[in-house]
Amino acid sequence: MTFLGWDVTDMGQNVTDMGFNKTENKRELKKHAATIHCSNTLSLLQRKVSNALLYHAYNELMLKDEHEITVKQLCRLIGYQGNNHAVIKEALKGLISTVIEWNVIDDETGTENWTASSIIASVSLEGPICYYAYSPRMKQLLHSPSMFGKIDLVIQSKFRSSYGLALYENCIRYRGLPYSKWFDIDLFKKLMGIPAGMYEVFRDFKKRVLDKAIDEVNTYSDLIVSSEFLKESRKVKRIRFKLEERAKKIKLGDPKKVKNLTHATDLETTRNQLLSDFNLTIEQIEKLLLEHDLTFIREKIDMVAASKPFQTGKIQNRAGYLLSAIKNNYQAAKVKTHEVIHLQDIKFELEVTEAKREIECSRVNYQQYREEAIEAAINDLHPDDKRQFMQMFLHYAEPAIHTVLQLQRNKYTRETVLDSPQIKALMRHLALRELDNLSLMPLEEFILTQNEKTREAWQKLKSYDPDHPLLRFSE
Repeated sequence: MTFLGWDVTDMGQNVTDMGFNKTENKRELKKHAATIHCSNTLSLLQRKVSNALLYHAYNELMLKDEHEITVKQLCRLIGYQGNNHAVIKEALKGLISTVIEWNVIDDETGTENWTASSIIASVSLEGPICYYAYSPRMKQLLHSPSMFGKIDLVIQSKFRSSYGLALYENCIRYRGLPYSKWFDIDLFKKLMGIPAGMYEVFRDFKKRVLDKAIDEVNTYSDLIVSSEFLKESRKVKRIRFKLEERAKKIKLGDPKKVKNLTHATDLETTRNQLLSDFNLTIEQIEKLLLEHDLTFIREKIDMVAASKPFQTGKIQNRAGYLLSAIKNNYQAAKVKTHEVIHLQDIKFELEVTEAKREIECSRVNYQQYREEAIEAAINDLHPDDKRQFMQMFLHYAEPAIHTVLQLQRNKYTRETVLDSPQIKALMRHLALRELDNLSLMPLEEFILTQNEKTREAWQKLKSYDPDHPLLRFSE
């Protein structure tokens, strides 16, 4: 079964009261076909969070009225490494306020059956713990699926758009077959989360949605897909996808070193530990395995894990700490009284800390630049185009606007709700997706326009940790 795209076969066998066993080799969610074939406008983050919550709760779905997960575990499951938990909170609120249609497709008859529900019935954040519940109808639908697709959570975490993840979910349940089934084109648009009236011209839909979604699936997932169309009177009426398995390639570095691996499970264990305990990205893990011997990596993992700062939780950036230990070949002190403080290392750490502060300030300036550029692009539109864009936005953002007006009724009215930071963020997101006249500098290019101190800070942090979250930017 899959829920918004996750494979949940054997799901929950290693689940504890507060999460899954970290020694699991594969995180998959069995998602009901009805929840894959759902008409909705979920954002990418909402899809990921929704799948993660079901994955976590599945084993006790019918036993508990309310489930719990730590925010840290939730972030790890969706591949989010930032500290802005406010966006997680907004996604959770969105799952309550978003009504989605279920059972859009009956696989046996091809007819449409209709059910509607919010994804989760309630949610509460109490300190580091998230409590959430499903409605009785939702639980019955999700718990014993007769038809399902399997979604890999690690793969899901790589997707960058809701369109890409929606396409992956709608293709994955046909894995093992040469093609997906034929979808009516209007129904397929609903499954991709396209509001009625948008992209009525097929070439616009193909350019702005379909091609980008296919590119993401082929870039980030374990499938290779391509589209095929059926036309009537020169108009596209139906669509299906040709499916191929991606060839599995594991980068293990020098072939001579591969022969020294006594157990394939050592490799998987190391990968899982780097991912879950040290919060490394998939790209960082593959780079380490390519550049270093597995035995050497294990030695540094064990050394860091045994250190007092690690065990007492004083290491804030575990990924950076481990990467530094591997890069500089840190050695464990054999005799505690003979520990040597390397002044150069201390100096470098202080410089990196200062570099982070400098980049954080520059990111504020970059955000302001983006907001001003997007606002200018909207204002530069022809009046008719601007009116059409605003109509599209109001339709797109209506669930969020409704939520803001409910939760902050003393602060915003229907006339002033566009001043809400949440609504402004949605407008920027839509503008980036829809406006052809909008061109923004990437963060690194923007940094190059700043003063010498900022540029040097960027290069220092990049050399220390090339995958540091401060070096990336997402809306």
